[in-house]
Amino acid sequence: MTNRMKDLNIALVMFDGAEEQDVVGPWEMFWWGTTFDGLPEDKDVTEDNFSYTFNNVSRKLPNVFTVAPTTDPTTMSSGMRFLADHTFANAPAANVVVVPGGEGARDTAKLKANGTLDYIHKLGTQKDCKYVMSVCTGSFVLGHAGLLDGIHCTTYMNQYNRFAREIPSAKLVRDTSINFVQDGKHLTSNGPCSGLATSLRLVEDHVGTRKKDKLRELLSFVYPTAKGLILDNGSLTEHNV
Repeated sequence: MTNRMKDLNIALVMFDGAEEQDVVGPWEMFWWGTTFDGLPEDKDVTEDNFSYTFNNVSRKLPNVFTVAPTTDPTTMSSGMRFLADHTFANAPAANVVVVPGGEGARDTAKLKANGTLDYIHKLGTQKDCKYVMSVCTGSFVLGHAGLLDGIHCTTYMNQYNRFAREIPSAKLVRDTSINFVQDGKHLTSNGPCSGLATSLRLVEDHVGTRKKDKLRELLSFVYPTAKGLILDNGSLTEHNV
């Protein structure tokens, strides 16, 4: 596999009331994944090359960035205040879009008025779009942006019925035991911590299982194996990450 994480330009969307973990979790996974792009795939990470790589990388990687309606402080779901790197108007090109859930994901009218839905729809329908990902109730935002029509997907397990009412065109998978569902380039997930597993799956899909396992080890992602469902030849198949 010749793909590298730095081939992905990843836009993590933010808005008032977005869940902090839904942004920070994927950011960490993709940042570390890109940082260690150059390590040999067939060798484990040693203390020496870990220190060399970690200490010599720029803290801010150009291919992982946040974007929001404004670069003024954004108040997140649990009260933290974040500053986006870019507005929708001046954001660099992206071929991956990641959408959080949280209290703000419920306010569809506001997300439409401030351009969030249009931005997400634009990225998700571009010819060069590699992945469309949501965490928790971010799947509602994807749905209202018109990106889940006919797509197998999931959402936060306590929101199945509301999701089925609001996004009837999606193929909702009701399974509380899974972290994510992947249907082609679309990855949707359960609650906030499932964003870590979903991000790992995206890494695996793009750069391979060996590098995913290396990233998993580097980040001490050691709790019981996370799992999801992947659409393969018309059937959903269980997959562990």
